[in-house]
Parts: sequence; C-alpha cells; structure tokens
Amino acid sequence: MKTALHHAALSWLVALAAMPVPALAGDKPAFELALDIDQDGTTDRAVVMQEDGGPADLYFYLATGEEKPDPARKPDFVKKALTEDRILDLESKAKGSLAITSCFGCGASKSTEDTLTVVYRNSKFLVGGYSRNWDWNIQKSDGTVETTIGDCDINYLTGKATASTDLEDGKPVKGKFKPVPLKDWSYEKRPKICSF
Repeated sequence: MKTALHHAALSWLVALAAMPVPALAGDKPAFELALDIDQDGTTDRAVVMQEDGGPADLYFYLATGEEKPDPARKPDFVKKALTEDRILDLESKAKGSLAITSCFGCGASKSTEDTLTVVYRNSKFLVGGYSRNWDWNIQKSDGTVETTIGDCDINYLTGKATASTDLEDGKPVKGKFKPVPLKDWSYEKRPKICSF
C-alpha cells in the first residue's frame, strides 16, 4: 500500500513537472515566452501578468537576448487590461507572431475561448488575428437547455474572416478587416461576427 502511494505521488509529481508553470514576479503570476517578435534575429520576451480574477496586462521586452530581462528594466511596450478572461497560454507562431489564448468559463456550461494574435510590423505592435469559439448553455424555465455554439476567425493581415453557428463549417464573412494597433485593442471592439 505504501509503495503504491509512493508510485502514485511520483507519477503526480512527474505530471506536474511537465506542465507549463507561470513564472512569479512579485506576488502576481506571469506567463513568459521568449520569441523574436520584431524578427531582427535577437530574442525578445512577452510577459503576461494577471492576478486571480483580475485583468491581464501584457509586456514586451525587445532585444533581451537569451537572458530574462532585469526586473528594473522598463518594458518596451505595455498593454494594460488586455482581457478580463483567464490567460491559458502564450505561443510563438510563424513570422514572430504571439498567440495569447484566454477563456471565460473554461469548459463550464457557459464558456468561451479567445485567441489574440499579436504581430510587430513597421515598428508597431498590432492585432494581426483574433479567433473565438463559444459553447453557451442556458437553462430555461421549462427545464430545457438552449445551447448556442459557434466560432469566428479573423485574419486582420489578409483582411479575411470566417464565422459559423451551431455545428456548421465556417463561412467567409464579407467586410474589410484591417490590423488594429494593439494599444487601441479591446475585446469590446471585436467584430459583431464574434458575438452571440
């Protein structure tokens, strides 16, 4: 019995060690990712700070090299209150872009998942893409459940977008979608095709 518990504890510790763990800065958790967002051949860093239940703030440190930035160093760019939703992941994508995934409800009966793609073009941080999917279940007074399922995907760099409702495949959306300066972005400004 004792050996079985030791093996179970060891398996649990190995699983924990394999999971991405937020770095700590002061008393606020941070997700941190090294990438070359400005595509100049030097490593940059993206850091997301978020207190439990609070908004997420995004910081970029350019030309940090392989070392973590000195805590006293001022970030090259800051976007306060990027989202109120819980940050799940930071991922480096093609051409130096950064994908930031967040969720509301996170798998509950009312949940959404958003991915914001940030790019650096012509010395500016821009929103290059945005996608959202939702699974929203509402309990009605007669005991039935009304389910709304859908998604949207916008590529601001190409100007193209798709959207779907229920279990349909995404269909092209008419309209012009241009990159948005990251400093001006808010989830309240997302296109109507991403609302339900």
